[in-house]
Amino acid sequence: MWSSKQVPVVPRNGDTLVSAIVARISGCDNQKEVSLNDQVDHGKEEVVDLFDGPIDWRLFATTGKGERLDRPELAEVEAALRTRELDLLFVEDLGRLVRGTHAVWLFGIAVDNGTRAISPNDGVDTMDPNWEERALAACCEHVSHNAHTSKRLKQKMMVRFVRDGQAFALPIAGYIVPEGAKYYSDWSKDEQATPIIQQGLELLAQSGNCSAVADFFNLVPFKKDIGFPTGPYCTNQDWDGKMVRRFYDNRILGGQPGRGFRHTVKHNESGRRISLPNPNGPQFREFPHLAHVNFAELADVNAILDEANQNLGRKFVNGNDPRAGVAKKRTRFPGQWGRCLYCGHYHVWGGNGVTENLMCSASREWHCWNSIGYRGAMAVKQVVSCITSLLYELNGIDEQLRSLVMSAGQAVSGEVARRWAKVQKDEAAYAAEKQNVQATIREVGPQPVVLQTLKELEASERALARERRELERLKPRTLDLPQSVAELRVRFEQQFGQLAANSYELGDLLRKLVPEFHVYLVRLCDGGHPLPRARVTIALDGIVPDAKHVPGLAKLLTRTFTIDLFVPAQRERIREVAVKLAVEGLGPKEIARRIPALIAEKPTSTAVQNALALDRKMKQVGLSSPYVVLREPPADYPKLRRHKNHKYRFEPVKGYQRPEI
Repeated sequence: MWSSKQVPVVPRNGDTLVSAIVARISGCDNQKEVSLNDQVDHGKEEVVDLFDGPIDWRLFATTGKGERLDRPELAEVEAALRTRELDLLFVEDLGRLVRGTHAVWLFGIAVDNGTRAISPNDGVDTMDPNWEERALAACCEHVSHNAHTSKRLKQKMMVRFVRDGQAFALPIAGYIVPEGAKYYSDWSKDEQATPIIQQGLELLAQSGNCSAVADFFNLVPFKKDIGFPTGPYCTNQDWDGKMVRRFYDNRILGGQPGRGFRHTVKHNESGRRISLPNPNGPQFREFPHLAHVNFAELADVNAILDEANQNLGRKFVNGNDPRAGVAKKRTRFPGQWGRCLYCGHYHVWGGNGVTENLMCSASREWHCWNSIGYRGAMAVKQVVSCITSLLYELNGIDEQLRSLVMSAGQAVSGEVARRWAKVQKDEAAYAAEKQNVQATIREVGPQPVVLQTLKELEASERALARERRELERLKPRTLDLPQSVAELRVRFEQQFGQLAANSYELGDLLRKLVPEFHVYLVRLCDGGHPLPRARVTIALDGIVPDAKHVPGLAKLLTRTFTIDLFVPAQRERIREVAVKLAVEGLGPKEIARRIPALIAEKPTSTAVQNALALDRKMKQVGLSSPYVVLREPPADYPKLRRHKNHKYRFEPVKGYQRPEI
């Protein structure tokens, strides 16, 4: 058996031994700094036994995880070895240096530079011809010990969680955890937080907007303060959209806390442990006394949000999403709501570098030729004007509206009965089909096509569950419906009156009332710039949630408008007046002199000539309006040339059907 004392240590300079001692602790709660001193003292005792003479000590005592290869002290040890000043490198065991084969690599550098390296607990001494074999075996033991300990602890904690609710997570907002609690059964929910959490979930289900719920949490009265407080371990004291999404994604709100959502994977180049979703999935336990909301409703809202956001991530680059998990931000209307009629992509703020303008998002990526922007404030003003005009236009339908509302109870009861029958029929069909798919999986294995079919069936089952819960809610209550157009107008004014024109809240309201907002381009028939125009559908039932349960009411309260998102050219603004004066036999100069008295314009005689020429062009081509719709880029317009670039490739939204205009 090899012993380090068989070969004495000889200093390079023949007098003073230069010895380095490496000590390390992981820094866990149970470890103390004194253990570093113990390692250093042990090293000194061992070295003194090997050399009886003056010793120059070089100490590397640090705190850090042994698997980490990016610890700065490792670079310092390597640099010291390469200086060829060290006579001896001492580590209590190789795990104190690195828990892995990198320790063997460092011992190899020591040998190459004439430094003797010793690890007494592992029986490794580089003076032993078989040192590398022993070192590799020792590293294997250290790595194995780490892996087995980690696995044992994870299994133990999971068993305790599943068995009796131990190993709980950090508490979130809405829960009270007494000091010394060891089980979820020791927790209690804050009863005053329950109605706020329920209202937040209802708002999230209606709007799908986490930022709107965050604003609600920040302003709602709670106990003696304003604002529902964030969790005790949150560094941010104000709610934002991301926090709300994480909050409602936690199943403990429905009384089912879980454990094992993520696990760690070693990054071998750095030795770091990276947290990733657990492929085996978490396990859950039921604690009904912790439920703030109905679990089925919570799962339903989360499924809807997941489905709505699944295609909103960034495009993959070389097979990877550069910003995985980044959610669509809250924005003002019509940002990320208005759509390009040509490609179907949403409009975004910042059109052509102008902060207050919007443009087609696909044109930024060279996937749509329509790069014309428009002012968002003008779009909002025009849409609100359409809503107001529709509210007054409906004055004559009070009797029809009242008739629909009066018959709503009978119609809804009949509709509910029909929907119940359909739900029960579909549930039976899906259950039978699911059994067939599961039998196929048992027979042929988890084939991709079969798994996809099962996934689609489960999605359909979730939709049926949502339908069932909605029908159950309809049974015990009376529908909240307006009895007249005047009442409908009051509801709109109550919601609209307190909102600023550029606020996020106004955007939330308009999205309920404007289900469709398609922007396309028009152009004067005599040429000029392409101009943005919108085809807008106004649905006033958006401010009456129960309107969907009354057949015919939604159609009665819906209209389609065409709005111009531009200021017309002067020749168009004065055209009709100029034509009337020209019929009287007046010349261009006289017409230009008289127009300011009739309309708020001061045209030149040249502008009048252009207006008359535009009118002649209209009559020549048989148009009642001077504008023609552009269905493709105009060949004679020198600025709209995005489609000529070699990077251009027209890519409409998958499955998009262009509406008729």
